[in-house]
Amino acid sequence: MNKTNKETIRKGLFRFMTVQSRHPATPSPSATLILAREHKAGIEVYLLRRSAASKFMPGTYVFPGGNLEAEDMDAAYWKNHVDLAEDQLARTLDGDVDRMLPFAVAAIRETWEEAGLLLAAPMKGFSGLEQAAKNGTPFTRKIQDGELGLSISQLGRWHHWITPELMPRRFNTYFFVAPVGQDQRCRPDNHETVHGSWVNPRKALTENAQGSLPLSPPTLVTLHQLLPFTTLDALMAEARIRAWPAPIMPRLWPLDDGTLIIAPWDPDYARESVSVDIDRLEADLLPVGVPFSRLWRHGGICQPVRCRG
Repeated sequence: MNKTNKETIRKGLFRFMTVQSRHPATPSPSATLILAREHKAGIEVYLLRRSAASKFMPGTYVFPGGNLEAEDMDAAYWKNHVDLAEDQLARTLDGDVDRMLPFAVAAIRETWEEAGLLLAAPMKGFSGLEQAAKNGTPFTRKIQDGELGLSISQLGRWHHWITPELMPRRFNTYFFVAPVGQDQRCRPDNHETVHGSWVNPRKALTENAQGSLPLSPPTLVTLHQLLPFTTLDALMAEARIRAWPAPIMPRLWPLDDGTLIIAPWDPDYARESVSVDIDRLEADLLPVGVPFSRLWRHGGICQPVRCRG
């Protein structure tokens, strides 16, 4: 290894350990919803591009989602405005209803606000979906006015992601997945999100590698997880039986040219230092579909790279 590379690694180690010693921000509870639909080429998922003015992951493509709000937290209220009884809720959410129901509510609410799709159905024979779609009224009011029940029964469980400690804004996010019919339409809100697209997971990963569809790290990891599923039925069958997995909380390694993101399953994850040869990172980029444990984010693009022992 030449002197320049040694100096780069030494600087990277110093920066990493200095920032890690600070008290990390507390992750905000949040939820994300992976919308999936059947397509002739396999499944498609709906991605939204975050505004360039966003304070978190600006300009990247993500699934609909966001922070839990006060109205989401009232589990006692929402138990009477969903399509499942409490014992069914516990099975669907795979956990304590009072704790997990607010995450499910937030996932549906954020999908309504960011993508214009409301996963809800009329209750007690009241056909009020159009009335519930009035603009400018709070989410709970939309549900009350339309006598709607949130379609929790449509949700499946996917994974749990916690933002790395080095990030100034951190989130504790549960990822749900829900099927969407071909006749259902989504649209970005043109505020937090500026573009929306239905895309096959492999195509999205390919376009990310080409730099035309920049993905956030959690979105990239999730799309890679979805590659084995060729039908919507197979995906939802898996999502409805799986338990919540252990949370994914990557570690960040600041580099002179971008950032290295190390996943919990990487062999260097728990070490105090990681040897990184900056000159070889570009050569170590992995093709779409190859398993990975680390990502290199540079130039606004996040890409999987080979782990060299």
